[in-house]
Amino acid sequence: MAALHAEWIRIWRNPADTLATVAFNAVLMIGAWFLLPRNWLFEWTGPSGFALALAGWMYADVTATNVLAPDREKVLASLDDRAALRKILGAKAVALWMLIAPLCATIAIVVGFVERDWMFTAVVVVAVALCPFGPLAGSSLVGVFFPYHQRSLRWRWEQRARWRTVVVRWLILLVLPYGVFPALSVAVAVAPVALWRFVRQADAPTRIDTATFAPCVVLAVVISALMWVVARRIAVSRIQRHAPLAEYLRDYDRG
Repeated sequence: MAALHAEWIRIWRNPADTLATVAFNAVLMIGAWFLLPRNWLFEWTGPSGFALALAGWMYADVTATNVLAPDREKVLASLDDRAALRKILGAKAVALWMLIAPLCATIAIVVGFVERDWMFTAVVVVAVALCPFGPLAGSSLVGVFFPYHQRSLRWRWEQRARWRTVVVRWLILLVLPYGVFPALSVAVAVAPVALWRFVRQADAPTRIDTATFAPCVVLAVVISALMWVVARRIAVSRIQRHAPLAEYLRDYDRG
């Protein structure tokens, strides 16, 4: 709770970081949902798919990947404490979840009220609330293996002569999260989607029914939990055993 409280304070003291990023992604998703043909970017295009898509887009950004550099002092002070490192990483994932999951769950409930399919809505809420934890933990590995310091655009322009490390590397890591979280979400969903297609009759409607959707979500939650455990173990081991990572975190001018 102490680590979560500290992370929550950090988020609200610097709203231009996490809050602005999450809000920007939400606006992008809503615009794409209503202004573009939905099958261009979304798998589930019905009303119930809105909450799932919104959650995925809001999670997919640097707030889920660059988890070490923004709290480098705290990380450096905890290099020899595996429990403290686990708490830091866990608090970041849970804090981001607290910003996104309640909103998306509320939207799913509103859609369920309109659609009057409460059982299906309950399963969607479970999917929105529990499935993201594994992809969040997996996304954090990007920041563990490839962190970057949050420097102003003016500083990066002044340091443009170091274009490979200060500009190109930063731009790649800025864009990469938009693909990492969705890819990990797909990894969580592969087995459930395969299960749905296996049990679905060839002449059945494309809309998945509640009786089929529920076990698919349960399977996704189990896979997500396993991903959470494995990714966090990899992250902690990498942080403690990779000396260049600590050297990078100590040098704020590395960009």
